[in-house]
Amino acid sequence: MPRKPSNDDPDKSTKSRVRFIFEPDRSSPNGITYSWLIHRTYKGKEKAATAARAFWLPFAYQDTGKHSEAELKDLARQSIIRMEEQIQHLRETFGIEAPSSESDQPQFPEISPMAVPTGEISLLAQADLLNDFSDVL
Repeated sequence: MPRKPSNDDPDKSTKSRVRFIFEPDRSSPNGITYSWLIHRTYKGKEKAATAARAFWLPFAYQDTGKHSEAELKDLARQSIIRMEEQIQHLRETFGIEAPSSESDQPQFPEISPMAVPTGEISLLAQADLLNDFSDVL
């Protein structure tokens, strides 16, 4: 149900809102991720929003055409810092060493969802779980 505008703050009634409804299948990678964020972590919705902003905010601001190149670069730097913090958290949590040189960087081939056979498949053999949104209504 939409929120009713509050009469306490005159500025609130003039703000335009974006409504975002995301209903993935609970057993899908998206469903597992969002269910964990919302039900098993503290401030899960904020964590999801922070992650989305880290990836996409500079591009969204660029698209508005209202920001200078310097402002966009600053936003991009802030996004990179957030993503690097998450990379470090992943490394520490799962015991993954940082690559020692550029040649040690992992290579990720393009995987077509059509190339993945049906049936039982390990998580590592599935189509890119980070890009799969086939379960979303």
